[in-house]
Amino acid sequence: MNFFTSFDIKYYMFKRRVHIKKIYIFITLIVIIVVVAPVLAVFNRKKAVADNQPQMQCITLWQVDGFEGGKGSRAQYLKSKAEKCFKQSKTYVNVVPLSADAARENMANGDFPDIISYSAGFYGLESYVGGKNFVNKVWCRGGYCLLSIDERAGFNDATAQNTVVNAGTDNLADVAAVLCGVGGAAMEEPTNAYLKLIGGKYKYMLGTQRDVFRLKTRNVSFTIKPIEQFNDLYQNISILTDIGEKVELCNKFIDYLLKNSGVGALGLFGGGELAVEELNCMANIEFEHILNYPCGKDYIQSLKTAAISGDINKIKSLLK
Repeated sequence: MNFFTSFDIKYYMFKRRVHIKKIYIFITLIVIIVVVAPVLAVFNRKKAVADNQPQMQCITLWQVDGFEGGKGSRAQYLKSKAEKCFKQSKTYVNVVPLSADAARENMANGDFPDIISYSAGFYGLESYVGGKNFVNKVWCRGGYCLLSIDERAGFNDATAQNTVVNAGTDNLADVAAVLCGVGGAAMEEPTNAYLKLIGGKYKYMLGTQRDVFRLKTRNVSFTIKPIEQFNDLYQNISILTDIGEKVELCNKFIDYLLKNSGVGALGLFGGGELAVEELNCMANIEFEHILNYPCGKDYIQSLKTAAISGDINKIKSLLK
């Protein structure tokens, strides 16, 4: 009798524990439904919203300096414009400054940017000309000029013997020299040419807007005459990508760059107040000859060869 009583009690306690477990499980399920389900719903909503939002786009822009500017960095200027252009969108423009040789080497290895900013004499883009997305727009320019620290200089007596030429980097200062009447003048690196002018070795220097800033930094008085016969100091910008969404973003940036130009602050021409008043005489010029760009390596070499020989007729025929 005691055995059955004990069994009944144990059986009763077992049933009670099972019942309590069911209650715990039921309560746990309620907690999951009431607490966890809404959290999952919120997470799913956020994920759906995130999936519908535009993803971050990265545009690569190469800035290739082919001639001396005025002051400041063109790469930094482009970066600033890109940040303002896309400040309300998820688009980042990575501006990479490169030399002309480095840019060509990268392209030879299959590495291309989405946009490239380059000087008129930069070659290597010939295969892109005529492509449906290819644009070729000028966003700023420089210019050649004759400079003298003789305030009475009239420039009519400038010759190859009394003039030194700032040879620049990838620009065609030798072509400018021939076309403005000082062909065959000594060609010097930028700083050397400037130092020989202020040192009195030469009466004149064929330079650019950059030399104006060099002279002003030294507080040297000077006179200036713009060269109207030729200019290749143009900074162009072109789209190289063929990815549809990126093409739209690239076009948006170029339009913004051209409509919101402040390159005058860079000591260059193309929009905005000029950094120094001495450059006003170089601002609005119709040049007799400009470079045909984008151009090829053979074309540039032909111009250089003609300049070395002083063949002005050959130069003019190449610039038609």
